[in-house]
Amino acid sequence: MIFHQAGNSLANYNYNTSFYTDTVWEHHFHKNPEIICVLEGAVRCTVNGENYRLAAGEFGLCLPYEIHRYQPEENSRYWVIVFSEDYVRLFAKQMVGKRGDRFGFRCELAVEQYVRAQLIENPAPSTFTLKSCLYALCGQYLNAVRLRERDGKEFRAISSVSEYIRQNHTNKISLSEIAEKLGYDYNYMSRFFRNIFNMTFTEFVNIYRLETALDLLENTDKSITAVALESGFQSVRTFNHFFKNNTGKTPTEYRKAVQQTV
Repeated sequence: MIFHQAGNSLANYNYNTSFYTDTVWEHHFHKNPEIICVLEGAVRCTVNGENYRLAAGEFGLCLPYEIHRYQPEENSRYWVIVFSEDYVRLFAKQMVGKRGDRFGFRCELAVEQYVRAQLIENPAPSTFTLKSCLYALCGQYLNAVRLRERDGKEFRAISSVSEYIRQNHTNKISLSEIAEKLGYDYNYMSRFFRNIFNMTFTEFVNIYRLETALDLLENTDKSITAVALESGFQSVRTFNHFFKNNTGKTPTEYRKAVQQTV
């Protein structure tokens, strides 16, 4: 199962950081770049089907719409920042149509110490500090990798499809509609979802709707019916069935678990 993290696809100088201990992130993707730094132990990463192992002190950079997964080894701790390309426009411009030949990299000691002090250990960096750290990390990445051409057709398809679904997921949409609207052949789009995401178009759209529902359940007191319909599911029955199959809980059970955790 692959998730599109819509909240990590927002522009306008959006960013967020988090620390994780022994937390597994299953396959997901988003529009904004992401940097991971392993603080303790090691993290096994899968990016676009390629496997890597980052040890303590190593960084990794995911480019827009790259499908990735993190699985930390026992007693591991890592830090992640997801940021819009507004912060590193020169780097983003240089990376159009390109990607590095590997995911992980190490920073020079002075750069690593600066980033740790000014960004990783600083919960509220200024915009200038944030930009300086991100550019420093992107610069270290470029020093460590060789750039190669990215599959432009695949990248454009992921980008355009994700944006279309983001804008229309509350409506009833079909694969034939999205193929016609975006100018793709229907059979190509059908193979695209199977080969890239290993799921059907309907499953992919419902995963997006599920993410919207999770947010509503966590942050509002709206009824289950309202959550289902506002997320784009055509019926409460379909919503409950899909929700239970993918989370292991009913929507009501999930909301109670979140409230107890808080």
